[in-house]
Amino acid sequence: MTALAATSAHADFSYSTQGVDFTYHGVDANTFTLRIQNALDATGNWAPATHLGYLGFKGLGNLSTLTGVQVTVNPAPASSIQWLYTAGEVTGNGCNANANSQSICLDATPDLPLSNDLLFTIDLLGNGINIGSVTAPQLKASFTVWQEATRNKPASFVGTGDLLAQTLASTAAANKLPEPASLALAGLALAGLALARRRIRA
Repeated sequence: MTALAATSAHADFSYSTQGVDFTYHGVDANTFTLRIQNALDATGNWAPATHLGYLGFKGLGNLSTLTGVQVTVNPAPASSIQWLYTAGEVTGNGCNANANSQSICLDATPDLPLSNDLLFTIDLLGNGINIGSVTAPQLKASFTVWQEATRNKPASFVGTGDLLAQTLASTAAANKLPEPASLALAGLALAGLALARRRIRA
């Protein structure tokens, strides 16, 4: 039982789209990381993006005792970024409060400048939080650009491209080592190929 729990707590889940890679990694019972790579080289309708406005997570388990979220970003941004936490979903209009959704929405204030390798360490605060058995975390992310003031709107960051809403897939299958039976079959195939070559030469 202990070995299984440890494996789950350190599981990795990932998803790639529009040239951007997202990887979730479980650290301990109340901490996980999210790595976003190649965001500045995004394709499709994320290509104009320069900043990250919101992150959302769901499928982490029971968050009823959650009292706060602490976010650390590496590399650290040049200016101070405050992460505002809401119990609810990320939508096209920001964080939608819904304490019953078992979701968390993180609002970067001001929006976080993108780089091609951002690592977020996220600590969930509260008694009894345990995300060690996560099997299918759901990620939401909203990329933004700066929009200058117009006659009707003040200057601000605005969303660009699709709002990412995706269940991340486990990387365990991709990294799984071949089973002994598979290795044996591969060995037989190589032996047969070598024998066939010797017969041709003869």
